[in-house]
This record gives sequence, structure tokens and C-alpha cells, in this order.
Amino acid sequence: MKTFLRYGTLNTLIVLGYFCLLLVAIGCDDAGHRKKAKRDHQGLVDLDSIRRRGSLIVLTENSASTYFLYRNQESGFDYELALAFAKHLGVRLEVKLIDDVDRMFEMLRNGDADLVASNLTVTPHRSDSVSFTSPLYQTRQVLVQRKIEQPNSSQSLAIQDSTQLGLIPIWVHRYSSFYEQLNDIAVRSGQTIRIEVAPGEISTDDLIRLVDDGAIPATVTDENLATIELSNYDNIDVGVPVSGLQDIAWAVRKESSELLAELNKWLDSKDGAIRTKRLYRKYFNEANLARPKGFVLPKVGPGAISPFDSLFKMYAPQLGWDWRMLASIAYHESHFNPQAQSWSGAYGLMQLMPQTAVRFGCTSTPTPECSVQAATKYIKYLQNMWQKRVPDDTERTKFVLASYNIGQGHIIDAQNLARELGMKDTVWDGNVAEALLLKQQEKYYTMSCVKHGYCNAREPFIFVQKIIGTFELYRSVSGE
Repeated sequence: MKTFLRYGTLNTLIVLGYFCLLLVAIGCDDAGHRKKAKRDHQGLVDLDSIRRRGSLIVLTENSASTYFLYRNQESGFDYELALAFAKHLGVRLEVKLIDDVDRMFEMLRNGDADLVASNLTVTPHRSDSVSFTSPLYQTRQVLVQRKIEQPNSSQSLAIQDSTQLGLIPIWVHRYSSFYEQLNDIAVRSGQTIRIEVAPGEISTDDLIRLVDDGAIPATVTDENLATIELSNYDNIDVGVPVSGLQDIAWAVRKESSELLAELNKWLDSKDGAIRTKRLYRKYFNEANLARPKGFVLPKVGPGAISPFDSLFKMYAPQLGWDWRMLASIAYHESHFNPQAQSWSGAYGLMQLMPQTAVRFGCTSTPTPECSVQAATKYIKYLQNMWQKRVPDDTERTKFVLASYNIGQGHIIDAQNLARELGMKDTVWDGNVAEALLLKQQEKYYTMSCVKHGYCNAREPFIFVQKIIGTFELYRSVSGE
């Protein structure tokens, strides 16, 4: 790290401290299953072996684009696409999460999985050791740098274009396509680019977070992923491209020629192509537009708050709630539109996931009354679940609201994490809410007390604030 010492001993110590804290091990894979996979590999596991086994084993990352849990449902672009392919094969999908991105190709070659589905850039170097599928989509690589303030200058970025990449150190993983691209630029342009190698246990999301915190000056990521991350941070810029459009694909072993052929046949088919485009829109366009960026309190005119006030007044007593709390949830979930549908598939006035609506007594596309009725039953279920965990009624309501938004598993994780970190595990603001935000960092979402992995935690964090703030507004102006 000699080059980085030019930025000062303090910054170097901060970086070392972050990396030491982030090196947390994840639990081991099941030994028996791994041995079976390796025995298959020794016999050149391919499509027939997968069908005999009855499962497609996929390696992926726990991240906002690949695989995560949302409202108690497994989600992610790569996850949903791999699930559709597994169904096409007539086998179940088995997901293995990568705890070290530098080892994913080694794990694939060793027989730990059949397929790597994790936002992989196709490069000549990688193609020497694995086989890539047909491209899923294309994207550019962009520099992620921290915005800076310089006195008497309008310039807010250290690097204005790719000819200035040598001005600051850039942190990337050694075996990433970003490392290859920076080296290629250095060779072609004659620039001296100071590349700092990040440990494989640290995710790309963590590197972006370190840039936002000012602990490191820059990293590189794919443009479509950068647009997702922009909603989470205030101090980063992703406007400088460092590559042209590049293919993103999945990888299989060189020996798996039949699996590769079947994958490509399916991806290139009408069904595969339509599904890929739909999932890309869902996770990289629609989901990004829906991510919270703060909120504005709704306007409240004289008289009724909404056309559905009578429903809220009918069902709120079952929860021991003021009816305006249900109205606040409905406003921020659907803006009182009973036909609203979100990127995730949540539907209706109260934006219930289809399986949740059915579980609590409605069709998957409920009417306004059935939506409020099912939401009330679901909230009552959450209240009962949190009853012993959070004794105070006011505090418990915040835990319930957060659970309604993102799923109770992530909030239980946050409570466990708060307890582990010495915070008050029955107090939301400044304690469990802060622990929830930590579930965006690999250091924390891989801890043994955390069972549900990565969480886009800003969404439930802001959701609780929005509902409480809107409720107070409604209560102050509705005159009841």
C-alpha cells in the first residue's frame, strides 16, 4: 500500500481498520453435499448428472442485484432467472452464496456448483478457464469516486474523465473484470494507475460504501449496479465511464458442454429472452425508481383523508390502532390506488405480496376492502410475533411497520445484531434501526446472529419515518 501512504497515515489506518473489521467468515457448506458434487465433477458432471441429482447448484452473491430476501420472498435478477431455468430443466434450484468473490471460479472448477450466476463480465482471461453463456445484457464499467469540495472552485470531482485515472488510488478485487480493465487502460494509455487490491471477502457494495465514507478515494463497478447504489449514498459520483459496453453472462465449467448448450438454447429462445428482459427491467429500472430518497408529507384537504377512510375506521380497532395509522400505510404503499402494483409484485391498496394476501384470506389481487382486511390480519400477526420481543407498545409499532415493509426476518436479524453490538434491542430509533442499516454491509450480514443476509435497509428505515410522520400529520389536521 505504499502508493496510498501519500494520502496520509490516518487514511491508511482507517482503510486497514475497515478491512480488518470486514474479514468475517461465513459458515461452511455441508460437507457431504460438497463431496457428492466433487464426485460428480470427477466424472465430468454435465446436464444428465444434474437431472439425475434433481437439482441445479448455483453460486451467486448476496447483493441487491443477484440474490436477497424481500418481504420474506427470495428475489434478485440472477436468482429469478436461474429459478426459471431450473424449472425448465425440471429440477429444483439450490443456491450457494459466495463468501469470497476471488474464489468463485475455483469453486466452480472444483465441483462446488454447476453454474456461477453473479453479474459476471465476459473477458478473454476468464474465458480461458470457464465457458460463458450467451450474454444476458450489456453494461459499462464506471468509476465510483467521492465528491469533494474545493475552496474557490466549482470542481467537485478528483477525476473528470478516464485520462485522469492515475490521480488517485483505485480499489478493486484482484480477480475482478475491473482489475483487468484498469490494467488494460494503463497499458493502452501509458498512464500509471495506482490499483489497490481489495480482499475477496469484501464485497463491491462494501467498497462503494468505503468511498462514500471517505475511507478510500475510488473503486470501479458496473453502471447498472452503480445506479442502484446511488440511492443509498449522498457523497459518490458514478459519471466517469472506464469502458465501453461489455457482455454480462453466466459461467459453467469447460467440461459442461451439454449444460452450456441447453442454457444458451433456453436463453436464446423466445421465453428465455422475454423473461431476461422483464427481469432486467424489474431489478435495474423499476426497482431503482422505487427506492426511497426521503419523502414529502402528503397534502390533506378538508374532510376525508381518502376514499377508503371507512375501511380504515372499520378494521383499525382490531389492532388497537388509530385508523389514521392504516391510512398512512395505504398512502405510502399505494397513494390510495387500489390497482397499484410494485416492481416486486406487491398489489393493491395495502401493497400485499400475492402469497401474503392469500395467506391472510384474500385473492392474490384483492379488492380494497379485502386488501385492508388481509393487511389488518397480517399486522395483527406481526403484533403477536413482536409482543414478547418488544414490551413497549409505541416501540413495538415501529418494529411492526418495518416488518410490514421488508419482512420480519430482516428485523429479527437487526434486533439480534443490536444485541450483539451492545445496543438496546427493544428500542427502534438509534438502536435497532441503526443495526438494520448495518445489514447492507457484508461484515454484518454475514455474522452468525444474522440469518437472512443482505437487506436494502434504507427502505424500511425510511418507511418507518414516513408512516409515523404522516400519521402525526393526519392526526393533527383531520379534527378527530
